[in-house]
Amino acid sequence: MKYFKSRALIVLIVSLVLIVTIGLTINPLSSVNWFGNLISVPFTSIEKVFTYAGQEIEAGVGLFNNVEVLRAENKALKEEIDKLNNERTEYVRLKTENDDLKNVLKLKDQLDGIDMTGANVIAKDSGNLFNIFLVDKGVTNGISYNMPVVTSKGLVGKVSSSQPFSSKITSIIEDGSAASAIVAKSGDLVVVKGDLKLGKEGLCKLLYIPNDLDLTQGDVIETSGLGGIYPKGIIIGTVKEVRTGESDLDRYAIIQPAVDLRRLSQVVILKKNMPAISSEMEITDK
Repeated sequence: MKYFKSRALIVLIVSLVLIVTIGLTINPLSSVNWFGNLISVPFTSIEKVFTYAGQEIEAGVGLFNNVEVLRAENKALKEEIDKLNNERTEYVRLKTENDDLKNVLKLKDQLDGIDMTGANVIAKDSGNLFNIFLVDKGVTNGISYNMPVVTSKGLVGKVSSSQPFSSKITSIIEDGSAASAIVAKSGDLVVVKGDLKLGKEGLCKLLYIPNDLDLTQGDVIETSGLGGIYPKGIIIGTVKEVRTGESDLDRYAIIQPAVDLRRLSQVVILKKNMPAISSEMEITDK
């Protein structure tokens, strides 16, 4: 019982001391204010530590938020760039197709009286070049043997066989193919032939060059209209190089076809009645 009384007394005394101390420290002029300062200094330092830590944490959170914002902006910019690149690619594709259609219309005016049918390339032989390939038009579309095949750039080749819904096309660079041609600047008759070695490079050979013909690099070679297969005036290609053998009779030229036979997706078939068997005039067109 005495123990509890003594304990209560101690608590009462301590409480009175704290009350008196607080009352004295409220007055800044009080001589007892040093006691309040003694108590407040450690707590002030602790408060500064927590304040600084809070500021650093807030700065870190803000930096993290900024990084996330930058990432989002970067992603949006990349998506916008991809979109613009896709639109540019589509624009170039459409412009190319539009230019090709314009050239095809010009070709149609040039070849008045000849019907044309567009066809898509659906298969080709192995390798990078379109020596022999299939298109998605056949007998049901009025396509038949020996019909010429062109693009807006020039001559591709001819139909070598036709099925109900597809046709096989043999290009001018295929070994064994041939076309009667003329040198555009002079009108001299020549022959363009496919060559096994040159065909691997996408090139063909020009033969039977007249001795007095000054054939130079860049000269344009066109179909002559002779032979019964290819109409006159279709560009075959240009002279890339003139080579001379042991005699003038061995002179020949390397022809760069006007049509890029490494990149071919669409062609135009000229629907004119072609001979099924070679005539006497058809000594070169094969």
